[in-house]
Amino acid sequence: MGNSRWTCFSSSWRETDLWVAMDREHYRPESERYTLDRILFYRKALEEHIALHPEFRDSLTPVVAPGGVHPIITAMSDAALAAGTGPMSAVAGAMAEYICRDLLTEFDAEEVIIENGGDIFLKLVAPATVAVYAGSSPLSEKIALQPAPAETPLAFCCSSGTVGHSLSFGQADACMIACRNGALADAYATAFCNSVKSADMVYEVTEQALKVPEILSVIIIAGDKVGLGGTIEIKFV
Repeated sequence: MGNSRWTCFSSSWRETDLWVAMDREHYRPESERYTLDRILFYRKALEEHIALHPEFRDSLTPVVAPGGVHPIITAMSDAALAAGTGPMSAVAGAMAEYICRDLLTEFDAEEVIIENGGDIFLKLVAPATVAVYAGSSPLSEKIALQPAPAETPLAFCCSSGTVGHSLSFGQADACMIACRNGALADAYATAFCNSVKSADMVYEVTEQALKVPEILSVIIIAGDKVGLGGTIEIKFV
């Protein structure tokens, strides 16, 4: 994102660490303070819910959110139910989507990209390339998706069993899932990454993921093996 098309900045609070790009025409210096304020707002909603329902943070299986909670809690709960994961598997994707949509609305921006620990939500007016980082795999950053503007807003969420600190039960170097919904993409990325127990399972798990109606595209990398498919244009870089 470091080019003349966008103005970029970072914004973080505790575990939430965002990299943000906005089209230069609509970027304002106050965008940065606004982004931090939204991080604090959504984290407060999440932390207050967890204080009353600690299983929402700790469970590795779906937890149904009660009625009347903040929409981001409901989004995480619904995504976990769909993917069969714990609600926190959806937190980074949900946060990326909600803050992206807030910036688009507040500043009437044309393009916004939010990257949150490997999970991306974006709105574009021209194509952009999203490459997959897969750690020590020889295919790392060699395969990308290039969404057309009409395909956005869109989420690209990535889970890994070999890169980063997030809990994973799989062996994939990267499992990237594209969905319209950030929480859902994040939860499915976790679920299908967990399903890759060896490199030989890459193709089987990719086929399973592509059967999910909400999933638009998939890239799964384990070592020198890759499974991919979907409706978004694939680039080899």
